[in-house]
Amino acid sequence: MNNEWLYQVRIKLPQDLADDLRSESNFDISKKINKIARKHQTRPVCTLDGFLDYVKEAEKNDIKDYPLYHWTKSVVQDPDKQIKHSKSFAFYFGDEQIYDKERAVSLYNDLVEFNNENKIEEIKMIDSNPRNNPQPPKNKN
Repeated sequence: MNNEWLYQVRIKLPQDLADDLRSESNFDISKKINKIARKHQTRPVCTLDGFLDYVKEAEKNDIKDYPLYHWTKSVVQDPDKQIKHSKSFAFYFGDEQIYDKERAVSLYNDLVEFNNENKIEEIKMIDSNPRNNPQPPKNKN
């Protein structure tokens, strides 16, 4: 049993703010989110962009080596899911999607403190414990 779970911080934004954070980050709030991320040596990655990168990588290589390819491809082709996932961001530490608890807690607390105007719709911290998280769909192909 592993007592040393790794963590990730995620946020959900209104569409206009999400679009800004994904592109030029012209809005003050986008700039502040990026500044908080840099303070913790992380970067916000749009979930939809992560899914699109996964699909491209799988198609460039051999999709059979990518167990979530078909599920992910169906998500990025669904207009409603595209909208949903374009507003969601995970904070990566380098290329790592999960990281130590201390970094996650500190990042989470800074985002909560910054969000006094409630511009961020949701801020959450998740751990890598499979019992606490939905598991990927079983590959039926």
